[in-house]
Order: sequence, then structure tokens, then C-alpha cells
Amino acid sequence: MAKTRIQFDFTDEALSELDELKRVTGSSRAEVIRQGLRMLQWTIEQTQVNNATVLVEKDGKQREVVFPFLSSSKLATSSK
Repeated sequence: MAKTRIQFDFTDEALSELDELKRVTGSSRAEVIRQGLRMLQWTIEQTQVNNATVLVEKDGKQREVVFPFLSSSKLATSSK
């Protein structure tokens, strides 16, 4: 698979968050970003087919997770 190098500009706060995710997951910065992209892709796919994402808490309670950055209007526009 061919690779393309890209460059991102991060605020100090965003870079600290990326490095914390890197530390917690034991992954590289690039892998953390790739994992985040996969998670976002899955979330969008599930939202587009009207599936609910449910969080099951340790005590067994369930609650729906809402992703405000994935409003229906944005998804409708991006899927065309």
C-alpha cells in the first residue's frame, strides 16, 4: 500500500492530548490518528443507518451516546 506524508498543525493542548493517547495506548502518534479516523468512520456509518450507540456502564445501566458533531443535516450533506 502506498503511503502519503501529511503534516498537521496542533495547538499545545491538542498535542498534549495526542501524546496522552499515545502513552495510554502504547501506539505511535500516527497510529493514534489512524485509530481515531477508523472510530470516526464507524461512528458515521452507524449514525447514517440510524443505529444507536449505547454505553453500558459497570452497573449495567445503559445510555445512548449522542455525537453532536454528527448532526443529521451534516451527515445527509456528506453522504451525497
